[in-house]
Amino acid sequence: MAIVSTLGRWPLYHFESLFWRGAIEKCPMPEDPIFIVGHWRSGTTHLHNLFSQDPRFGFIDFAQTSLPWNMLGKKARIGREIIRRTLPKTRGIDNVLLTPEAPQEEEMALGNMNPVCYYNGYYFPQQFRKQFRRSMFFDELTPEELDGFKDAYRLLVRKLNYAYGGKQLLLKNPASTTRILLLKELFPRARFIHIVRNPYKVYLSTMAHFARVLNAFAWQDFLDIDYHALTLDNYEDLMRRYLQDREQIPPGQLCETTFEAITKQPLEEIGRIYDSLGLENRDDALAAIAPYVESQKGYRKNIHTLRPAAAQDIQERWRFSLDHWGYPTDPTDDIQIAD
Repeated sequence: MAIVSTLGRWPLYHFESLFWRGAIEKCPMPEDPIFIVGHWRSGTTHLHNLFSQDPRFGFIDFAQTSLPWNMLGKKARIGREIIRRTLPKTRGIDNVLLTPEAPQEEEMALGNMNPVCYYNGYYFPQQFRKQFRRSMFFDELTPEELDGFKDAYRLLVRKLNYAYGGKQLLLKNPASTTRILLLKELFPRARFIHIVRNPYKVYLSTMAHFARVLNAFAWQDFLDIDYHALTLDNYEDLMRRYLQDREQIPPGQLCETTFEAITKQPLEEIGRIYDSLGLENRDDALAAIAPYVESQKGYRKNIHTLRPAAAQDIQERWRFSLDHWGYPTDPTDDIQIAD
């Protein structure tokens, strides 16, 4: 099915490239993007949805990330309608709603444009660790593969810039948490928002996330994979790299927040981020975001149970993160511990 779909869209890829290339290259890009980063299940999607209510921003939506080569012109409307009829109501991994116009991360679009992509680990779970390191730390990439990845990122951002008429882009991608310096190379004036969450809850949500996502994406058997070890290793690698790279980001180009602050006092925390990054029209933005905040008050979070052995491993392996971000060493009272 994937091969048939690719072959059917092949002429459209080349039509869009030939027809729109000049306009895309000539469209002015007044400001570099703002990138929302952070480990998966830390609240990046919620933060993205909040900020995307501000009409000053453009963002990649579900249809565009699914069809990055076909996002312009009349054919894009046809693709959106097909996606609308087949799309589930929620993401499946949680209760976040899905529509073709919903803000989405750009990683899947990048994976449709070049072979370096975090999602390859979901397609080929027996190679998950290798694909994780390859796509996020660029292990074993040839110079040509790395250049191809950079070119794909530049082209995607330029196409979105054109699609939104030069609006500043707001992009969210957990996989880019380890790519901050590369993005800084591509977009020197880019700004970054990093979000963290209680590591115990990140662990629990990540473990549940694996099973649901692999059921939908995996092309290989995944029943014998040690997700616990993968989660411990991947989180440690990602967070240590971020804590290292953040020191090279100039003041005013990086703001850090927490899931707890965003959910407890969302408008106050968003206002602080606007001030920290020097974003204009703060009060107008908060007025636009407020109705969305109100609509999320009934959102139901998933509940998970933590095994004592897992809690001990987290205390030992992720102690550096617990300490750095000021989270309690032991699981909080709202985390269920298995008997």
